Amino acid sequence: MTKELLLLTAPPAAGKTYWIQSLITQLGHADLLIISPLRALANECMIKWKGKVLVMTPEEWTAKKIYKPVVIFDEFHLHFYWGDTFRPQMWEVFFDLAGFASLTILLTATFSKEMEEEVKLFSCHFDKILWVNHGNQILKNIPYSYLKIADVRLMKKLIEFDKRSEGTSLIFCAYREEVMRWGEFLRQRGFKVWTCVGGEAAIFSLQVQAEEPPDFIVATTVLSHGVNLPQVSTIYFLYAVKNIDFWIQMVARGGRRGERFRVFALENPYGIKWNRWTNDLAILSLRFKICYPRFKRQLSQWFLKD
Repeated sequence: MTKELLLLTAPPAAGKTYWIQSLITQLGHADLLIISPLRALANECMIKWKGKVLVMTPEEWTAKKIYKPVVIFDEFHLHFYWGDTFRPQMWEVFFDLAGFASLTILLTATFSKEMEEEVKLFSCHFDKILWVNHGNQILKNIPYSYLKIADVRLMKKLIEFDKRSEGTSLIFCAYREEVMRWGEFLRQRGFKVWTCVGGEAAIFSLQVQAEEPPDFIVATTVLSHGVNLPQVSTIYFLYAVKNIDFWIQMVARGGRRGERFRVFALENPYGIKWNRWTNDLAILSLRFKICYPRFKRQLSQWFLKD
């Protein structure tokens, strides 16, 4: 039996789910298995396709050992991050299933040069390896405004002040404790807030389906992949993201339906076009808006004294 490997790369929100749906229609349900490293995404796919297609996490497959001639590995780049560290069963499941399937399909939006070199080593396991690249490590929708903020303290002031427009703002934090602290801080100021940290994505996904969108979503990188979100109008980064793959996935949480969105970040690793003078002028304007109410109150007090 000929064994083929297809690597398909496309930007986030470029329609990979629609492509899978087309493949399901052509192949039928019985011949296809989808492996997702994300429990919440697997749940959403099962609901979307009414349970007709098998969608499993690597851990679920290890317990059931179901083989199919066509296997799709979604968000495959995570094998190199998680499979090499705290989830080694991801690689074990990959090679076990690929050894049986006639066609193994890898889906991702972010595939680095290092990953590419490792996949070339798979040639001893497959008769043919094909890479169809519709856009790798790129954003389909660029934010209409990208402000690079140098000061974390200013970023925090902006978050509290800037929530004046409609839509949901997404705040990415580095640590679980920071997520909880910010969630409580914003709730005390009357905002509707959802929070999500590692291990909570499946519950969060149910919340998205059941409730009206909040003012803020505060999360760690757990929401950088997979889980469907309400329309995100603004994204804030409270820390510098060093990994370009995760940065792309995180920024791509905005504009998934083609809508306009803004980003406030501490860096610009992707090289989004921005003018330093325009950037500094916008920040100066925001600083003035933040300080103006306090300045106005001070003026009133001075006049009252007189």
